[in-house]
This record gives sequence, C-alpha cells and structure tokens, in this order.
Amino acid sequence: MSDENRPLVIVLGFYQTFERVPVKGDELNDNIDARGFKLDDKGKRVLTNVEVDWVTYAPAHSPMGANTTERIRHMKPTQEIMDGENAEKTRFMMARWAAIEPAYEAWKKGHELPINGTPLAHWPGVSAAMAAELRKYNILTVENVRDLGETQLERIRLPNMRDLRNSAKAFLDNLRSAEAAEREVERDNEVAALKEMLAEQNEKLAAAMALLEERTQPGGDDEVAALKAKLDAKGVKYHHRAGVDTLRALLAEAA
Repeated sequence: MSDENRPLVIVLGFYQTFERVPVKGDELNDNIDARGFKLDDKGKRVLTNVEVDWVTYAPAHSPMGANTTERIRHMKPTQEIMDGENAEKTRFMMARWAAIEPAYEAWKKGHELPINGTPLAHWPGVSAAMAAELRKYNILTVENVRDLGETQLERIRLPNMRDLRNSAKAFLDNLRSAEAAEREVERDNEVAALKEMLAEQNEKLAAAMALLEERTQPGGDDEVAALKAKLDAKGVKYHHRAGVDTLRALLAEAA
C-alpha cells in the first residue's frame, strides 16, 4: 500500500451508549430557552433518550500510541467545516472519516470490521500466538509491522522484532511483485485471446472472399452463355459478371 493510499487512522472498535439529551424546540410553537431547547410547563428542558455511537481509533503511523474514543457524530465533517477557511482541518477530518466510515458502516450492518492492509493471518511470517500478541499493540496488518519505529520495536514483547519488521517488508515487496507478475500474465492472456479471435475472423473472411471469387469466376463461354440464355428465358435477372456457380444457383432457384 502506497503512502498516498495509507489510511490516516486504524479503527479499533465501536460501541453504543444511550443518553438523555435536550430536545430542540420550535421557536414559533414551543417554549424554548436561550439555546433553543424546548421547555416544559415548569420551565425545565424536555429530555429524550437517544442512541450514541462511539469509535475508538489510533494513528496509523503510530498504532501503539494513545487510543482516542470519540462520538461518531463528531467524526463526520460538517458542511460548516468544509465551507470554512481552515483547509488543513478540513483535509484532516475528511481523511480521518474516510478511514472510519467503511468500518462504521460494516459495524452497523453486523459485519466484521474491514482491515486496511494485509491481515496478519495472511502472513506466514507470524504464528497465531505472535499475531495475537501484536494485536495487543493495535498492530493488525503486515504493513503495521513494516512501519514500526525503533522505539516501538522495543516495547513489543516478542523476540527479534527487527528481523520480523524486515521480514514484513520483504513479504510485502514479494507480494507486490507477485501481483504485478499476475497482472502481466493476465494482460498477455488477453492479448493472446485477442490475437486468436482476430486470426479466426481473418480465416472466415478469407474463406468468404474465396467463395465469392469462386462464384463470380467466369466458366467456359459456351456454358455461361447457355446458362444466361436459360435464365433469360425464365425472366430471371443476374449480374453480367456472374460466374458459372452463381448462374447455376439462380437457375436452380428458378426451377
């Protein structure tokens, strides 16, 4: 995965709580306070129960850093933010939400959270126990292992972490090379299939041209004249350059 396509954050999980929040009122029809919340007959805010979705995530460049837990509604870039003058903040929020949104949608549907990168389970370089230990540090993919810094390596309680990081890099490099080679083979197969199809079409075209040429080749003058005479007698029209085969076919149809 290139740096451009690398997600900004790693999603660690979601959960839901329930809260009582004040209800926004209609200033024309409701009794509201200074902040626009609806008030009851006693002048107290009207409350309602709502679901609140939360996300826990960590920076992709430092998965072992401090986790952050936020309300989902605070993660979504609002129109006000996108229209604001702080372009850097807008880019940051949109990039962060781009990494969170697919996982959030999957969680809402009850599916497993998608992983951005190559899952540890697809890497023969680690055992199940090693993968479980890495996940304790929010390291979920081979790319996470490859991108570990020196200080991060020292914190993980696994032997030979530097060798493991080098192994992760080599595995991903080989994986990219294999994918490139597979794409090259697919292109070669497509080109070969197109060439074969073109050859078949050329053969059919050559056969059709040969048949046309055969049917328009003049035979002996006497036979051609005799066939034309018979066709004339039957009132059948024909091309003046028609060959023996064509004239015979027309005469057979007339019969």
